[in-house]
Amino acid sequence: MQDTFVKATRSLGGYRGGSPRAWLFAIARTVFLDDTRRRHPIPVEEGLDRAVEEADYAEHDAVERALNALPERQRTALVLSDRLDLSGAEVAEAMGITPGAARVLIHRARLEFRAIYQEDAR
Repeated sequence: MQDTFVKATRSLGGYRGGSPRAWLFAIARTVFLDDTRRRHPIPVEEGLDRAVEEADYAEHDAVERALNALPERQRTALVLSDRLDLSGAEVAEAMGITPGAARVLIHRARLEFRAIYQEDAR
């Protein structure tokens, strides 16, 4: 979060108007992707209930595999829309596409995600 606001402050001169929320999410997306590429796995804290941990991990792992199987643009649109609760217009602005294209991209991403997730569950 801090890195996002530092980058936003430094690039405030490049802000061209529109939704500040979408602009910040676009910056946050870049910071997140950069951080994810550098991140190493974090060890799980010992002492957690193994059955719950394994069930939660399995579900989380299935969702992450399905998300990672999506093309990057679909994955980005889906995360912005469904995990970060951005509107279609805000997703469009964050991704630099039209609102109509964002709605189509989100719809197709949901269909593709569902197909991959259900296939993985078999």
